[in-house]
Amino acid sequence: MHKEKQQNIKALFPPRPEEPQESDCCGSGCSPCVFDIYHLQLLEWKKQCSDILCNAGCYSKTSDGETNEPLLSPIKFSPFQLLSVQQHTHNTFLYLFQAVRANSEPDQESAVTEYTYVKRPLGISVGQHLVMRCSSDGNQNTVVTRAYTPISDLRASNVGQFEVLIKLYENGKMSKYIQNMKKNDIVEWRGPCGNFTYMPNSCRHLLMFCAGTGIAPMYPIAKSVTENDLDDTFVHLLFACRCFEDILLRNEMQQLSLYWNFSAEIFLSQVESTAESQTRYGECVKKGRIDKGVVIERLAGKTLQQVSILICGTKSFNKDMINYVKHVGVPDDNIHLF
Repeated sequence: MHKEKQQNIKALFPPRPEEPQESDCCGSGCSPCVFDIYHLQLLEWKKQCSDILCNAGCYSKTSDGETNEPLLSPIKFSPFQLLSVQQHTHNTFLYLFQAVRANSEPDQESAVTEYTYVKRPLGISVGQHLVMRCSSDGNQNTVVTRAYTPISDLRASNVGQFEVLIKLYENGKMSKYIQNMKKNDIVEWRGPCGNFTYMPNSCRHLLMFCAGTGIAPMYPIAKSVTENDLDDTFVHLLFACRCFEDILLRNEMQQLSLYWNFSAEIFLSQVESTAESQTRYGECVKKGRIDKGVVIERLAGKTLQQVSILICGTKSFNKDMINYVKHVGVPDDNIHLF
């Protein structure tokens, strides 16, 4: 009966988008390409089908008795357990979370809700972010939300885990909540959010401009490109921060630099000199900021229609980078702001 109900519900699904053939692509770097359009249509179709199933309440059971309902929802918060906290720099930390579900029967003696790990895929694509919710100062009527981009890879996501890099601010409302979080605490998240999509070989050059924690969405994207043997895209990351102590994901950038199609430049705005004693082997560290001259130089000689620009940083940084790349002539459709 349950199977028959699902079949009746699936009859309500909209038609699946038709996948283009290889011959439908002219190969001239059109933006958007027919495959880009298909990918967006497919994402929207899957969302519509998921909404229909959710509203009908007909998610099936898995072998371990759990439903196959998505662990994450862009509009509904779900519980995740904090597995570990690792200090990254003097004011940034790595937080690892695991999807959980509340047991149907809470512990009667302690009145504490018990949770069980749910090790299923989260469905997070590179460049997407999640939103965390907390109550401010313990006041349930005052809710604070912040968006963070997972930096973990697909292997973690496939078992219901994700890791985020968070910078703590001395007077930040969310920072105060996060500072008080302890291992095994339950934290609410929703997502994934964001309209960024990446198709392998959709551009020749992927140029990333980021500042501070704006490196978070760039790292998993760069990692996915370099680890794909069929993707010949050149990735160049330009990262701005104040000093050596503020360089984020430094080890990770060094690992990516071992790949033939990845390179990175680190710009330090508050150092007297890029001392060799602090610069690691293979690193390209420069004194100063990412200004118009730097952007013009990095884009010189490139076919701008085959360059994709990714930008993530402070509001002023983002504004400057957008103005610089537009001044050079990069098409608006080739610029993505996180």
